[in-house]
Amino acid sequence: MFEDARGSAFLGDLKPADRRIGRVALTLPVGLIAAALAAIIGVVFVMALFAGLADGGFNTAKALIESLSDPAAAAGSLQTLLFVLCLLAATNGGMATAFAAVAAMLHERPLRSYLTSAASYRWRLTLLGLALFAVTLGPLLAGLAQLDPHPPAAPILTLTPDLDSRIVHAVGAIALLLVAAAAEELVFRGWLLKLTGAFTHRTWLILIINGLAFSAVHFDPNPDAFLVRMVLGLGLAWSTLRLGGVEFAVGAHAANNIVILLFLQPMTLAPEAPHPFRWEVLPIAAGMLALYVGLAELVARTPRLSRWAGVATA
Repeated sequence: MFEDARGSAFLGDLKPADRRIGRVALTLPVGLIAAALAAIIGVVFVMALFAGLADGGFNTAKALIESLSDPAAAAGSLQTLLFVLCLLAATNGGMATAFAAVAAMLHERPLRSYLTSAASYRWRLTLLGLALFAVTLGPLLAGLAQLDPHPPAAPILTLTPDLDSRIVHAVGAIALLLVAAAAEELVFRGWLLKLTGAFTHRTWLILIINGLAFSAVHFDPNPDAFLVRMVLGLGLAWSTLRLGGVEFAVGAHAANNIVILLFLQPMTLAPEAPHPFRWEVLPIAAGMLALYVGLAELVARTPRLSRWAGVATA
């Protein structure tokens, strides 16, 4: 399996420009400036959108921004939740695209190469990742939640009172979390994976660097949460190497977030309180890693799935 990953089509287009230290060093400051500007534009866009659509106009949009200082704000109403999700999608999507565009320009490569080794983005592969992880990871996370003596009610049942609003809740969460997941995958499994692959051929090192960086950027003070996110980063990086692009990882990443937001816990902007290391996380992390690697291998090694999703042509 490691030999298969080392020969990944995703790393097959690396060239000398990707290993020029000066360009790598320039990518960070210039890319971060571009990302900051994109984030500002994203916030202004979402403010203008809600000012135009919501009752109360600009005052409503301003009140929604001010409410974000409340840790439980996003769980208060469907309007607030959609506002927060739109902010995440617009700012994360804008920042990731701007940063990756700067990197692509400096490294003399098309932006698309940070997404896929195929001729075009493979939407079927994203749908496959979304579906496979929804039907496997969803029941697993739901079962783990039931281990809590006082499991929380599903947010989609408690936040929205009727069928119409629940449909809006579900569709909004799926669409916006797909955008947010794609943004993270573009930077971590796209730009960062190619960058590390340009300097080392050791697959295990590429995977570990990716997992550590992905977990560290979430700034969670708890080591057990850090471990779970690192495992998530490892698994998504593996699927990108094996399948020749981030498409499957986008679907898998989005499915993880969608299941949690709709069925397990409401979105909150408050950081998790520090707590002792929970040792029961170790088998959970091992199981998650096996699931992420296993489903990527299932797609890579099943000819019918590979052909349908476009993996065989990457």
